[in-house]
Amino acid sequence: MSFSDRRGWMKQDYLVLLLLLIFSIWVARGAWVDIVFRALRDPENGQAIFAPIVAAYLFWLRRSRLQFVRYRPSMIGPMVIALGAVASWWGIERDILFMWHGGAITMIIGCLLTMMGIEVLRQFLPAVICLFFLIPTPGSIRIALAAPLQNFATMVTISILDMTHVLATQKGAVILMGEEQVPIAIGEACNGMRMVFALILVVYGFVFSMPFRVGTRLLLFMLTPLIALTCNVFRLVLTSFAYTLFSPDHADNFHWFGGMIMLPLALVILFGTVRLMRWLDIPTMSWRLAS
Repeated sequence: MSFSDRRGWMKQDYLVLLLLLIFSIWVARGAWVDIVFRALRDPENGQAIFAPIVAAYLFWLRRSRLQFVRYRPSMIGPMVIALGAVASWWGIERDILFMWHGGAITMIIGCLLTMMGIEVLRQFLPAVICLFFLIPTPGSIRIALAAPLQNFATMVTISILDMTHVLATQKGAVILMGEEQVPIAIGEACNGMRMVFALILVVYGFVFSMPFRVGTRLLLFMLTPLIALTCNVFRLVLTSFAYTLFSPDHADNFHWFGGMIMLPLALVILFGTVRLMRWLDIPTMSWRLAS
């Protein structure tokens, strides 16, 4: 549904789009302030810090498609803006933060649709969807996903430490290391599963950064829990050794370093999985890259 033919962009078109974006952000300013605050202060929502970076990266990879996105005002845009505004209002009224934040992001997408029509989604859908990673993860969903993985990661960690002849026992949410029974609070010092959504974002950015087949993308997404588990076990094992070999202050620093390498480690696992599939002569790309 459109009310104008396609044409090239003019200066006033960019100005109108900018004003629309500013207005939509101002209307939902409470939600945007809350998104930024939670991203900077709450480690459970660390994926929100990386979401704009991944979205910009996916957009940059598809920048040549801008030639297909012409000036084409569409009535779909105002309807999406209205839908986002209603969702945001309903979310804050009913204290459903997911709807409150999601409505604010939907309004931004509606502004793009207003000026460019549905074509902007056809060409840049992966980058647009990535914006929804800005939404702080509801606690119930985070616990439902992270808690089972965290418990299983702890069991695997204890098994690995036993195989390396390191004395370690689990007592509830604590690992007791060595004969001195040095306690390591899993939920606090070793809660790598709080980064599970950041790891999902890494997988998402990876699978849409290359022309993978649909089957390959689905397989890599299905491997996300295993990747998160592997990264967290790696971090737990290193942290456990650190708390027995170094002082608590040095071990805390080592724990922080372990958290930083989880995301690069996830990328290494993804690249390794794709290389393994190629070695097995399993088609991974929609089209072959020139060699």
